Amino acid sequence: MKTKLLALIGAAVVIVVLSFNALVAAPVASAIGQDDRNKGLTLVAYRAYAVSPSILTLDLWSVEEAAPVDLFRVLFQAAEALKDKRFDRVNLARGGHTIFVLDGGAFQVLGQEHALGQNPIYMIRTLPEKLRTPSGSPAFETWTGGWLGVLGEQMEDSNAFAQAWAEGKAPSGGPRY
Repeated sequence: MKTKLLALIGAAVVIVVLSFNALVAAPVASAIGQDDRNKGLTLVAYRAYAVSPSILTLDLWSVEEAAPVDLFRVLFQAAEALKDKRFDRVNLARGGHTIFVLDGGAFQVLGQEHALGQNPIYMIRTLPEKLRTPSGSPAFETWTGGWLGVLGEQMEDSNAFAQAWAEGKAPSGGPRY
């Protein structure tokens, strides 16, 4: 009798955890699945440690034939799908390993901007300066100066971000100052 009760409690806990994660996984999977351009990659959303209400993980499981713009698109689509949910932080992971961290408020703004039709080039080039490493250090520099120079540096950082996330390793050398 005691064994059956423990098994029943264990099953109930598993169901609750799976349901809790489905609240973030299902909207993201639906949003990404509606766009045929996303067929070359798999992004899965779940709560950190399976139970954290304040930490979202967007885990890139596979990248086949995906260009950098594809990674940005699925990230923005995921943000839009969850734009009404609040998180303290969002882990951008590759195969379960966190590569970058994005503030939850910045993630929510990405979703709202994408939903409102913000210029995707602007969103792509300004995303890296919002990212941090898992240890909390800035992943990329915030650039200042002439617009052409800043634009060039931001696009380099955007490409470095996409490559690092796809490969599952942080860019070497840290931020360029």
